[in-house]
Amino acid sequence: MAIVRVSTKGQITIPKGIREELGLEPGTYAQLGEKGEGAVLTALGKDPVEAAYGMFAHLGPLTQDWLEYKLEERELEERKEAWLEKTLFRKSSSTPSR
Repeated sequence: MAIVRVSTKGQITIPKGIREELGLEPGTYAQLGEKGEGAVLTALGKDPVEAAYGMFAHLGPLTQDWLEYKLEERELEERKEAWLEKTLFRKSSSTPSR
């Protein structure tokens, strides 16, 4: 057990030994709850999104291939739209008006 002082901002410093024992590192989440007339600190681990970061790093080349495929797909769609606009514009302008 350790004695800590609360700062004017309501902050405390968790002693190094307790941080190490609970596995609290910078960026780790913890839950603080009331228990009787005291408090309980429970380590929750890292942010799940942050913890998952890089889990697909081994798919790097596949990701690059996918990006290239999507860029090609976008270019084809843009060319298709341009062709349709050009074709429809030609048809509407060549139609005689009455």
